[in-house]
Amino acid sequence: MWAIPIESSFTGSLASKMSEHFEVFKEYTMSESELFYLSSLHLDNISIEEPLRASYRAKALLRILNGILLLTDNYVLAFDVEKISFINHKGEWINRHVYGSDRDLEYKELENPFQAEASKLVKYKRIPEDHEKKRDYIVDFFDYAYKNELIKEVLILFSLSKIDTLFILINTYKIIETIEHDLEWDVKQKVKKKRVASLSASLGETFMNAYNYFENGGFGHYSNSNHGSRLFARHGANRNLYEDEEGNPLPPISFEEIDNNIRTLIYEWINYKLMTEKGYRYPSVKREIREEQMKDEDYNFDL
Repeated sequence: MWAIPIESSFTGSLASKMSEHFEVFKEYTMSESELFYLSSLHLDNISIEEPLRASYRAKALLRILNGILLLTDNYVLAFDVEKISFINHKGEWINRHVYGSDRDLEYKELENPFQAEASKLVKYKRIPEDHEKKRDYIVDFFDYAYKNELIKEVLILFSLSKIDTLFILINTYKIIETIEHDLEWDVKQKVKKKRVASLSASLGETFMNAYNYFENGGFGHYSNSNHGSRLFARHGANRNLYEDEEGNPLPPISFEEIDNNIRTLIYEWINYKLMTEKGYRYPSVKREIREEQMKDEDYNFDL
């Protein structure tokens, strides 16, 4: 079993979550301080001789988990996959150091981090006691990422967009396009209008408000125009001007508003899919838009 050290102010609460796909547990040091680790059945088919592969897969799983955590707040799990450990069948801890890099291998593991056999997931799932039976959005969303390729991709894209400011517009646009594809809205405008109207009630007002922000608020014009968003633009330099129909320059779009609305869009989209499949959803998250614009350092934590 592979274990990756993680740090956060809420690792203790994560240790009580019961998911088939990840486990957070704690160990005590000689001084009785607590250390927390993440493990997963999806790491179990990697041999002790492949720490680099284990680190890449663990990183991908943590990207998904952090993507979920970021939907409701700015708290994330800090991790260092270079300090990965292997726990053998005797319970002995063997620390493995990760050396070198392999881009092809990293791509492969990021694309498909869920590699445990389905039968094992069922076999090793701990059945909660009656007093423990409580729904949890973190577990439900992570389980859905396992079952749904698009949800997995969106959560990874979202967590990556928080690593560096340069990723925000590009990844946000990709997320919107992915959600539109899932809802079958990636069609001609006339057909799309009817499909949006037919689903708007099921998706809910909160989702639609966030979607309309991107659809009708000039986000596409801004993010696709190098003239408007410069270094952050989705495309390279081009002749498209970020102006209104009369040739007047348009104001830049707030990154804070983009951040708040894309979180809402993802959260409510997964909620909609949960409601469709399982018959329940989680309460919408109330967000307050800060008067002060987000700075670069707001995005520069290690995910």
